[in-house]
Amino acid sequence: MVVCQDGIIVHEQPLSYEEPDVHENMHLDVDDMSYEELLALEDQIGNVSTGLSEEAILAAVRQHCYLSMKLGPPVEEEPCCICQEDYVDGKELGKLNCGHEFHFNCIKQWLVQKNNCPICRKTAVVV
Repeated sequence: MVVCQDGIIVHEQPLSYEEPDVHENMHLDVDDMSYEELLALEDQIGNVSTGLSEEAILAAVRQHCYLSMKLGPPVEEEPCCICQEDYVDGKELGKLNCGHEFHFNCIKQWLVQKNNCPICRKTAVVV
């Protein structure tokens, strides 16, 4: 309450009402945590896996053998972004619904941990 010069009483009210955050003491600012603090946090909460089962991966990832293009000028190809190794003729590749391709074993290991594309971050397999 504020009393002005003219004797008018003004009641100040907040512009909006915010519910108290009952979980305020549980918020963590992981951006400011050291590597050691992050490791300790991982030990506390454990491994949170959003990955897929091997059966789901085998059913959803399209597989084919790599065959390099030998016609025309040489084409600079990107290596597998997971292992950083070049694709070799005859090696099995896995293609996600988003269109990105990887060595099949690389993307299988990735999807066991995380169900998203390592390049565009789209959901790899909708379950």
